[in-house]
Amino acid sequence: MSYICENNRAGPGYPSPIDYKYCVAIAVDIMADIQLIGKDGARELHEFAHPIWREVFGPMITGGPDEAEYIFESWQSAESIEKAMDDGFLYGYLLDGGRRAGYFALRLEGEKLFLSKCYLVGDERGKGLGSELIRWMLDYGKMHGCTSAYLHVNTRNTKAIEAYERNGFVKVYHEIEDQGDGFATNDFVMSRRI
Repeated sequence: MSYICENNRAGPGYPSPIDYKYCVAIAVDIMADIQLIGKDGARELHEFAHPIWREVFGPMITGGPDEAEYIFESWQSAESIEKAMDDGFLYGYLLDGGRRAGYFALRLEGEKLFLSKCYLVGDERGKGLGSELIRWMLDYGKMHGCTSAYLHVNTRNTKAIEAYERNGFVKVYHEIEDQGDGFATNDFVMSRRI
């Protein structure tokens, strides 16, 4: 695996040169590539993520496609992605053979690593790429001093829950959070040591 920083530059919204060297070093045994993006890639990421989100959450969320769309636009609009980057989130793509196979977002929170997004394109699922991406994110957190990782997953997303459990995550608690306009998330919070 190689690590690709968009346009090979560093600065606001981009990894530092230390991160770049680290990611190359930890990525030797991973088949796919990681491409980090900056704010100028937020709109393109929004467009890439939209069909994945609709496919996964449209039939799963209690409020159906309308609620899935509302939550997507609240969390993954280009503006929301840019704001998340300002708040310390790192966004990128998982590439398989040069093709964008999925995307992710994470944030370092002291000794905790928050895995915010980890999504694959439909025909890329079931190949082990999700586990590779999770391993890369965990290694990234470990390199930056994190000792544990956590994530939120919809309680009805059984395939994702099983995948996270295979990767050492356990359910810690159940959380329902109001999202406004009559919509709410219904998640398990899962955690593991790094």
